[in-house]
Amino acid sequence: MGITFRAVVLWLCLGSAAALAQTRIENPAWSQLSPGEQRILAPIESEWDELEPDRKLKWLRIAERFPKMRAEQQARLHDRMREWVTLSEETRRAARERYREIENLSVAERQALRGKWEEYQREAAEHEKRDAAEQAAPADEPKDPAPENPETEGPKPGGDTQSH
Repeated sequence: MGITFRAVVLWLCLGSAAALAQTRIENPAWSQLSPGEQRILAPIESEWDELEPDRKLKWLRIAERFPKMRAEQQARLHDRMREWVTLSEETRRAARERYREIENLSVAERQALRGKWEEYQREAAEHEKRDAAEQAAPADEPKDPAPENPETEGPKPGGDTQSH
């Protein structure tokens, strides 16, 4: 009887813990997140309690993977999270739709799209470098000199001068 009783108690405790964990995962308030989850998800704290339960679950899965990411991946994710919270709902909806469209592309189509995106980023970076170089170049001579005005200027050297 002692072993059976302990087994029942253990089963009830595990069942309660699983039910509690399930409730916590489905739609936790910000205050219910662990300190680690709060630290990782800090960029979206301001809107956490307004998120749909499925969105919260998505972010919690990301938070689980976060410690395994390289430092630059973590920084990029935080940057994107900060950008995400500044977007309007319409812009977010469009981004989600575009993501779904990309998900449905074949591997070859995704690779081609990635190649185009990388090319665009390279060109944009080159353009920024050119602009920065042009702005940093010293202005030795004015680019558009003032037009000559014969009424305000004296005679030109070697010009036609008549002596009276």
